[in-house]
Amino acid sequence: MTDRPGAIPRQLIAEMAEAGYIKGSSPETLQPSSLDLRITDEAYRMRGSYLPKIGETIEEIITRGALYKQDLSRPLEVDGTYLIKLNESLALPMGIHATVSSKSSSGRINLRTRLLADRVPRFDSVPRGYTGSLWIEIMPKSFPVLLHPNDRLNQMRFFHGDAELSSLEHRIAFDKFRLLRNADGSAVPASDNVVSNGVTMTVDLASTDIIGWRATSGGWNVLDTAKYDHDPRDFFEPITQPKSGELVLRHGSFYILVTKERIMIPPNYAAEMAAYDPTKGEFRSHYAGFFDPGFGWAEKDEDRGWQAVLEVSMHGHDFILRDGQPICLMAFEKLLLKPDMLYGRDIKSNYGGQSGPRLAKWFKTKSSS
Repeated sequence: MTDRPGAIPRQLIAEMAEAGYIKGSSPETLQPSSLDLRITDEAYRMRGSYLPKIGETIEEIITRGALYKQDLSRPLEVDGTYLIKLNESLALPMGIHATVSSKSSSGRINLRTRLLADRVPRFDSVPRGYTGSLWIEIMPKSFPVLLHPNDRLNQMRFFHGDAELSSLEHRIAFDKFRLLRNADGSAVPASDNVVSNGVTMTVDLASTDIIGWRATSGGWNVLDTAKYDHDPRDFFEPITQPKSGELVLRHGSFYILVTKERIMIPPNYAAEMAAYDPTKGEFRSHYAGFFDPGFGWAEKDEDRGWQAVLEVSMHGHDFILRDGQPICLMAFEKLLLKPDMLYGRDIKSNYGGQSGPRLAKWFKTKSSS
């Protein structure tokens, strides 16, 4: 392992597994700069959400807070809280730590996931030198979900040191690669409002007839993760382009929206979208934050840039969102090495080249296939 700081790429994650740092993983779960985590059939319905105290194991939490053992042949209920053990476990050296995020498909069905680890009083965070099992907390928020063992609902990114780019490094990368593009392919000019400690993107409420989707509340249709032909209108209602250019985000509702700009992640970088930025408004704009190297990348400059799909939920009160309003911040990270495979080119992607507010892979429309 190098002494340079950075996010760890695919080929080194594979070597970590061979060295015994990661147990229970599988080669097909390797992404360019992350590892997909798979659920087992050991699941529990909990009284509520728990966070371990220092020194407390997840098994001790289950003893304290489990209502019953959950049979995964039965759907998870809306607003229920579940703990499910993951296939993977870790025995990390002191030089490596990790963070976790939901996968895009989980985020787009409002299936909230958070990682829990023994004796770690933080969600979605694995400290340096961690040894132990991994668990996932799952909360369906819009409709019941039927899961299956080996489903991949969240993913882990490993780090050696601090991989975050400084404001200056963000600006250099932004100008060097012209990271942000308009719909016509032209580069978005740099300014302090666009690039500083990350790259700011805005919401598109005007480019297509259907500018987003809103999860239907109170529906009892079950989304089965083993099926890929669900009718989206059993779970979502389309949002047509508002004539005023304004969309009212209702408190407690969940929306699929899309950015106006197109972004790329060059091969030597990874990125993470900030889930909540209070300077943009009192809403959460993303539940699946990791963007792998290769997203929106192409050999030809004119072919670069993909829109980013947003999973938006409101907190506190209704909010008026207007076309072109800043909605999310993309923070870039250095990689230790260029990955041996890139997202969307070498590794199959359900969302490669995505355009418009594309739904999750389990739906049968052109906008979500």
